[in-house]
Amino acid sequence: MSQSCKNNKGVKGNMKNILLDTINDNTNLGQILSTYALYKTIEKLGDYFVVYDDKKCGQTKISEYIESYCCKLSESHAYGTEQEFRDQLHAVVTGSTKRWEYGKQETIESCFFSQEKDTVKRIAYAPSFGRKCEFPLGPKNAVFFALQRFNGIAAADRNTLEILNMEFGMSAEKVCHPVLLLEKYPYLDAYGVDGLFISTFFEKRDNQKQKVAEMAEETLKYRVIDYSKDQTNRNDKSVDEYLRAIEKSSLIITDSAVICHLAIVYKKPFIAVVSRQENDAYECLSTLDELGLMERVIYIEDDVREKKYLCRKPIRYGMVDSKLDVFRMKSVQWLKEKLM
Repeated sequence: MSQSCKNNKGVKGNMKNILLDTINDNTNLGQILSTYALYKTIEKLGDYFVVYDDKKCGQTKISEYIESYCCKLSESHAYGTEQEFRDQLHAVVTGSTKRWEYGKQETIESCFFSQEKDTVKRIAYAPSFGRKCEFPLGPKNAVFFALQRFNGIAAADRNTLEILNMEFGMSAEKVCHPVLLLEKYPYLDAYGVDGLFISTFFEKRDNQKQKVAEMAEETLKYRVIDYSKDQTNRNDKSVDEYLRAIEKSSLIITDSAVICHLAIVYKKPFIAVVSRQENDAYECLSTLDELGLMERVIYIEDDVREKKYLCRKPIRYGMVDSKLDVFRMKSVQWLKEKLM
């Protein structure tokens, strides 16, 4: 049993049951940390007993992190059966990276909570459809009717806001990415690199991204430590290792939205290396635009050396944090109101 469940055992009382249904990829660092952030944020908002749905999660080196800190649905038997927990469910919350991307859901019914009773609040905090809406007509109609039953929908990226508006005729609140809800993340200071180093975190490798890493190494004279996914596209490191690397890095170079968000949380200098063509960077670019950090972007279609100055240029986090504090406060208030 997780420490969170142990701490809450025997004190549930009249607490309202909240189920987080936010994970459909147990190797996705963004989904795991988004779930952790939503879990801890909701816990602070009222008398809520929060669990996350681990039925779709499974155990990986990445998912071990959330198992250590958060209570699973399969552990809710500490307060009765799982069915008793569901019978008293106050709200179900979804969200996080590509949670609504076509082909990534189990079924439309389970992904959009069609099976839940009408008395259960349905809340979507920063889910994403991916780059574009790819639902065929039949499933798209089913999604349309499922969305009508939600008590609140908020998005963290412009793609999802536009899809909701253009494809489903719905408006949504703009909120910060779940990872930005917290000011820090716990981690075990496991063995890692010390001293001055540049860390690279790439979801997709290519020559231009490698050129940016080499340019930074040449400019700063620091060694480069690569934390990218391996050749089989799997995360072979723990969340603790990732968090430690981010906090200790002198410079972070990445194409990953979650790593950009963590760099901001830990107030680290970073360079986001993205493609105009693939348009996979929508989550990252939406945040950087909101916080006035678009200068930190290098497009691989451009001459990367034109932004060599970014290797040495610090980020004025005083200004960034002022914007983030307002953004975060507004986002938490939206979530609080929808849960009431």
